[in-house]
Amino acid sequence: MAEPPAQDQVMRASELVRRTAIITCTIIGILVLVLLLVKVRSILLWVLIGIILAIALKPAVDWLVRHRFNRVLAALLVSVVTLGIIVAVLFAIAAPVVLQSGDFIRALPQLVHSLFVRGGQLNFVEVRLHVLEHLRAITPSQVVKVLMGNQQTIIGAVTAAATLVAAVVTILTIMVMMLIEGPRAWGSLLESLVENERGWAERIGQNFLRATGGYVRGNLAISLVAGIASYIVLKILGVPYAETLAVLVAILDIVPLVGATIGAVIVCIVGFAAGGHWSGFVTGIVLVVFFVLYQQFENNVLQNMVYSRTVSLSPLVVFIAALVGASLLGIVGVLLAIPLASAGWVLGRDLIALRKERHGGAPHEPMIGTSPPGDPPG
Repeated sequence: MAEPPAQDQVMRASELVRRTAIITCTIIGILVLVLLLVKVRSILLWVLIGIILAIALKPAVDWLVRHRFNRVLAALLVSVVTLGIIVAVLFAIAAPVVLQSGDFIRALPQLVHSLFVRGGQLNFVEVRLHVLEHLRAITPSQVVKVLMGNQQTIIGAVTAAATLVAAVVTILTIMVMMLIEGPRAWGSLLESLVENERGWAERIGQNFLRATGGYVRGNLAISLVAGIASYIVLKILGVPYAETLAVLVAILDIVPLVGATIGAVIVCIVGFAAGGHWSGFVTGIVLVVFFVLYQQFENNVLQNMVYSRTVSLSPLVVFIAALVGASLLGIVGVLLAIPLASAGWVLGRDLIALRKERHGGAPHEPMIGTSPPGDPPG
């Protein structure tokens, strides 16, 4: 057979070089992008938190806009009111919580001793593990050393505090900017789409906002109810440190899956060890019954009421999302994983429905609790 002309061989060689260069540049670009994202992951996390908070506050801003408020004024007003409420709540509970926390820490050795000593509720653990003996081996100087650390630890604490301040300022700025500029940017994006694509983008965007914002608002509301209910029961039973324990329950209730259980266990242990007017055993039993009944009410009634307009995830999806979030970003990742998983679930359902409709499948049916494309999200 005749060999191909030299010109064809040169063209093939140049094409091979061109494709190799394109592939190499693409791989290098992807690696550079990944390294850049790793370097700025903290900033990206702050931006993500700011966006989620803006989504949660968007209905309040939209309500003010519908009542003839300027969007900039409405966004600033909602942000200031939200920040003011947070600061007021912190100041309202800070004094008793700080005072009771100090008293609680000072009384903790006696509480632990009453639990594990002969006749205490956890004496069977002391018999097997000798907990009190191990605790006595810890000297005050060791505790101070662990709490205070060395000079590097102090510098690290100051640096962490500065980072926290920068994070709060960045998150608040992103939140306000998204509340002001978000609808305008979204409208510009919709104007660049054709008719069918625009309708589907509106539907997907509304469902995304509803799933994400509804979860955030609902989770905070449920945690507030848990803290208030716990505080009322603790006050009725006369359990000391009621404010501190109620705040602890409300904060832990935000953590999905295990947070409410951990908070209940801590409060019940304190109830067993430091019962008020009742005996410690009776107080602890009453608290156990209360938390079992309340968690059943929260899981089967309260969550259904609060999350009725959001997507419902299976426990397996919630568990996997929480594990992934914890492995990537710790406790912050756990808190962000569930709303992001809800939004991803809604987005996936809408994209699958869009693909079926384009290929002649059944028409898309809106999700339960969602509104037609023209209505504003709730």
